[in-house]
Amino acid sequence: MMHSLKKIARTAGAFVALAAAAGVAASPAVAADWPTKPITIVAPFTPGGTTDIVARAIAAQLQRELGQAVMVDNRPGAGGTLGAAMVARAQPDGYTLLLANVGHAAAPALYKNLPYDFEKDMTQITTVAVVPNVLIVRKSLPVNNVKELIAYMKEHHAEATYGSAGIGTTQHLSAELLKKQASFDAVHVPYKGASPMMTDIIGGRVTFALDSAASANAQLAGGNIKALAVTTAQRTRFLPNVPTLSESGVPGYQMSTWYSLAAPRNLAAPIRDRIYQAVVASMKDPAMQSTLQGMAAEPGGMAPAALTTFVHAETKRWTTIAAGFSAAD
Repeated sequence: MMHSLKKIARTAGAFVALAAAAGVAASPAVAADWPTKPITIVAPFTPGGTTDIVARAIAAQLQRELGQAVMVDNRPGAGGTLGAAMVARAQPDGYTLLLANVGHAAAPALYKNLPYDFEKDMTQITTVAVVPNVLIVRKSLPVNNVKELIAYMKEHHAEATYGSAGIGTTQHLSAELLKKQASFDAVHVPYKGASPMMTDIIGGRVTFALDSAASANAQLAGGNIKALAVTTAQRTRFLPNVPTLSESGVPGYQMSTWYSLAAPRNLAAPIRDRIYQAVVASMKDPAMQSTLQGMAAEPGGMAPAALTTFVHAETKRWTTIAAGFSAAD
């Protein structure tokens, strides 16, 4: 996933025409005047989870870069699609943005009647962060590696469960992909956010989860949970002693959680570019770098055209992966 992101970013120049098509013409005066009022970033999940953390981090940076208040509005529900639908219906004036993630690219494969099209109804602006997921279990579970967990799940298949922050979320997608590739079954227990899911992991009410490193870090540091593997193709520099799923007996497994900014369709290209440039500038700020490192996140900054192409590729990828499971799983 990280390799793909970097490859696409390097070829961003080849897609300038696509980026221009994402917006409509705007006069230089409009671009120069914007923003003249507060900006809202819709975080389509509950407070305290990774999406919320990323949204608040970039909101603080954009406020500094753009000179206007930037607020975060949490609109959880339906795996992030309720918040996305709200943004899709908003005016394309740059004052309402979506903190999107990989789940929005997967949503068309999970939900039959979405009230919006994430590709057609959104202007893709830039990535903000890329975070690995971590396979976690409670401290007392009698397994210490992935092979032992798979054996445990097969032996206890009648009560085997996994938790997620909601249907269609990165935790849901990661776990379904793991079930498919490792050939075991487990009942999905969706929560209304990562925080209540973590509480039940620690309490032993669900067997495992594939949470983002950002939200799992504190509990890992406190010794309340065990990390068995990371979901990236290579080990992450933030958890160097934790093996990948691929090297732990699930060859070819690869999944990262990316977060990006999107706006309603037909956002003026100059305004889109101002937001993109502000995000790129924020990635150089020591405070933002420290925040990302604390979340075990790699910095974003992908160009709008490259992100548009990447989202299309991710949507196709998840359509293939999601064959065989649905939003009800």
